[in-house]
Parts: sequence; structure tokens; C-alpha cells
Amino acid sequence: MAKSTPTSRPASKSLSDAIRAAIPPPPRRTLPWHERLPAEVLAELEELKREHRAGKLPGTRVALAMTISEQLRLRGLSEVGLQGVSAWLRKS
Repeated sequence: MAKSTPTSRPASKSLSDAIRAAIPPPPRRTLPWHERLPAEVLAELEELKREHRAGKLPGTRVALAMTISEQLRLRGLSEVGLQGVSAWLRKS
């Protein structure tokens, strides 16, 4: 059995340099999560927001935010988290 010899390769970057160079930049999100939603979905959420402010929905703002976040994620519409939705609910 012949002994294999390492082939010579041209000098290249180190493994870590190659990995760093190959990492794609993060996506640039210029719009807030709610402005990237389809218009009809945003209209529904705005209505829920009005109902919540009027005291017509049971539960707390956090409970509503958790539910909205979960439903958007389940429907593949947004990956916004609890804090993002909660902050949106607080804004007028």
C-alpha cells in the first residue's frame, strides 16, 4: 500500500479567516415589523389594538402581545417577539 503524501496547496487564508469572509451580512431591515405585514393583517392588528385600549379585550397587554406574536409566527408572517409587539401596543 502506497503512502499518501499531502498535496501542496497554494497559500490560503486560515480556516477562521475563510469562515469570517463567508458569513453573509445580516439582512437590512429598514421597516418595522408591523409595516412589513400585508395591509389586511395590519388592519386586523390595529383593530385589536383599539379594542385593547378601549378595554374590550380580556387579559393584559403582555397576554395580547404574546398571542399576536405566536399567531404571526405560526402563520409565517413575522418572527417578531413579545417585546416588539408589546412596544407596538403601547404606541399610539
